[in-house]
Amino acid sequence: MARNSSDSSGCGCLILIVLAIAFIVNKCNDSKSSSSTDNSRATSSAYQRSATAEVPIEEYVEDKFSEEDKRYLGNSLSTGAMPYKAVYGKSYQCPYSQCSGIRVTAPGESDIVVIIKHNNSSGKVVAHGYIKAGGTFQFDIPDGTYQTFFYYGEGWNPNKSMGNGVKGGFVKNEIFSKDNPQDIYSGVLSYVLQLQRDGNFRTKGSNKGEVF
Repeated sequence: MARNSSDSSGCGCLILIVLAIAFIVNKCNDSKSSSSTDNSRATSSAYQRSATAEVPIEEYVEDKFSEEDKRYLGNSLSTGAMPYKAVYGKSYQCPYSQCSGIRVTAPGESDIVVIIKHNNSSGKVVAHGYIKAGGTFQFDIPDGTYQTFFYYGEGWNPNKSMGNGVKGGFVKNEIFSKDNPQDIYSGVLSYVLQLQRDGNFRTKGSNKGEVF
């Protein structure tokens, strides 16, 4: 009887050891799975913001345009063009297969120029680009904090002076706006712009001097 009791006790200890090992392995697997999920989320996160411009669209009055502006009323650039490259340089180009970014969809009624600045004392432009009405373009940016400015309008005049050596601007229905500074890390901030009063946030009013 004593030997049977010992065998039973040994068997019980073995079962406890096996269960303990199984528990530890399961915990390790759960930890790896959780870590993998978190990493996946970090590299694919997106921040969606639906922006609206609060400034009303001007009524078209042909007499108010100069002769030069009239020549450019129907002019437009291609999506992705960098009209201010001579001043700001080329936009940041991501050296990796995946980077953070800012994706912008222009309103259907207006072309836009997007200007993305570092939110620091330098306020340096990291990227800029033209987007045709209804078009979408994504700007690559390194992780950091940025403020995005939006310049809406119609009819692109490449000779129009915007200040600080910047040339090129719209001749009709100009609107200047901006978002608050945003932290962007391992993700994409997406703006869907509309010239109407809805959306989950409103862009703040801005002006030519602040944008350029």
